[in-house]
Amino acid sequence: VLNKDKQWSHHGFWWFVLLGTSALGIAFASNTYAAFWHTRDMAVLFLAICLPLQSQVTSVKRIRWWVYSFLAVVAYVGAFAATHGGYGPSGAGGGQDENYVAALMGMAVPFAYFSLFYEKRLFVRLALLGAIVIFVAAIALGDNPSRGGFIGLCVVGLYCLARSPRKGLGIGLLVIIGVALVVVAGPSFWAEIGTTTDYQAGTGDIRLEIWKAGLRMWAANPLFGVGAGNFIWQVGNYQSAAQLAKFGHSLSGTIIAHSLFVECLAELGLAGAAATAVLVWRNWVGLGAVRREASVKSGDPQLDTDRLQLRCYSDAIRASMLAILTNGLFLSLFYYSHLWLLIALGSALPFVWRRLP
Repeated sequence: VLNKDKQWSHHGFWWFVLLGTSALGIAFASNTYAAFWHTRDMAVLFLAICLPLQSQVTSVKRIRWWVYSFLAVVAYVGAFAATHGGYGPSGAGGGQDENYVAALMGMAVPFAYFSLFYEKRLFVRLALLGAIVIFVAAIALGDNPSRGGFIGLCVVGLYCLARSPRKGLGIGLLVIIGVALVVVAGPSFWAEIGTTTDYQAGTGDIRLEIWKAGLRMWAANPLFGVGAGNFIWQVGNYQSAAQLAKFGHSLSGTIIAHSLFVECLAELGLAGAAATAVLVWRNWVGLGAVRREASVKSGDPQLDTDRLQLRCYSDAIRASMLAILTNGLFLSLFYYSHLWLLIALGSALPFVWRRLP
């Protein structure tokens, strides 16, 4: 607040629109306790973490330190998960079961991958390669492997290949990732991945049913939804007669949305969805502009190094967002910090770019 040279993006207003929409839901949500605490947690995340992060990341060096600190944390979680059946240190109660760990690993892979294109120190390069192997191992060694995590990893791989500054090195890195996955993953992993397209049984069938109920929930409350954190308490009211017969009981209080998109629409309505879409899209466009401009060589060695790093970070954040949005098709990630941290970091990059000589 006191910083004279504020890094306040044009779309920063939409953070408060989203937070205000969540706060408004407290007044009419059926479970005001859930609505209040979800709004409180979102306020802490936005006001105490994301917006300060956007303001304090003011140089290429600070971005690099953030990225390496993030990779170190995720490598620790990944190493723990690889030796504990895919569960992170805080376990399922702390949002680190196999699915959420896989989402976090997919989020981190692009940062390690694109950092390899500008990093010249051998020991750091080896550490980045080791981190990628750990991320892949955490996904592959889960007791119940995440199909969404695997799809997210594939999406990340395609983006990384398409945007690699040096295609030869990029292909080599992807080969390493692929070999690591083949070596680490066992038959149970590939058997589980083989059921990805089966939506008529198991968790695929259940997800489709709750998504249908969630869309009915949104249709009945289109503008502001049913209130933050209220999907789980309201879903039974939007079950069809066929669904009630199928499950044999009301789903209220027993199941979450299992989709970032359904969760957002059902709980915060069009207002929340619009604010989220603007934040994601404007961030994506801003990163694209930095990437395009940073691809133009200046002839100054130091400046070219900074430009290359900003180009790599722009692509890393974009690919990481794709990983979270892909995993978000199957996971309730809306109130987790993943996407919002990426938007905050991505919003800082255009300011850092404009400060370069």
